[in-house]
Amino acid sequence: MLTPQPTCLRQRLPLQVPSVGEGRETGVFPPVISAARIPDRASGALALRLRRETADAHARLEAALDLLRAPLQQERFRHVLERFHGFHVVWEGTVRRHPGLRAFLEERTRLPHLRRDLAALGASLDEMEHLPACLAAADLAGCEAAALGSLYVMEGSTLGGQLISRALAEADWTPEGGLTYFNPYGRETGAMWRAFHAFAEARLPEATHGTAIVGARRTFEVLEAWIA
Repeated sequence: MLTPQPTCLRQRLPLQVPSVGEGRETGVFPPVISAARIPDRASGALALRLRRETADAHARLEAALDLLRAPLQQERFRHVLERFHGFHVVWEGTVRRHPGLRAFLEERTRLPHLRRDLAALGASLDEMEHLPACLAAADLAGCEAAALGSLYVMEGSTLGGQLISRALAEADWTPEGGLTYFNPYGRETGAMWRAFHAFAEARLPEATHGTAIVGARRTFEVLEAWIA
């Protein structure tokens, strides 16, 4: 059953979809969905509610993706990265429409990592330019609270992404340098996760926490339908 959407999640903002050649090429930090098995030390009221009230949707997405299923196949990972590209190219443009989130997202944009990884797996710029876009992602950030709930999902994916990155290091087809989408922050992953929670707690009054939770749940659902 899909999570009911509050009004702000049904308000589609004007969207600018960047071309493959756009975006910062260095100093960027992206990820992927998997269980957060690393202690996050985020214990604010919003963090606790998000973790508790999205656990079922998180578990469904993780089970559907099953990214650590052996053997780790290059074709499977290329497909997953292509689908994440289609999600991010729409979703990031929507989140950037909120002035208070623009600079925050710019430091964590995922698209350059996706393009680097896809190129390393043999995708051409023309192929990336014509990948299908996840139009449903445009409805996930109609207001700042919903956008931060959606960011919770994508930032949290960097925790499980470390497990995926370590598993990929053992695959004989993994390109030199690995697939950076899955472990963008490296040793700074825990610090970046806590920084996200501090940012979200500071920006969202308690009255908007329910909207953030709905935004997070809807993001899990959209990703499950789009990628799995």
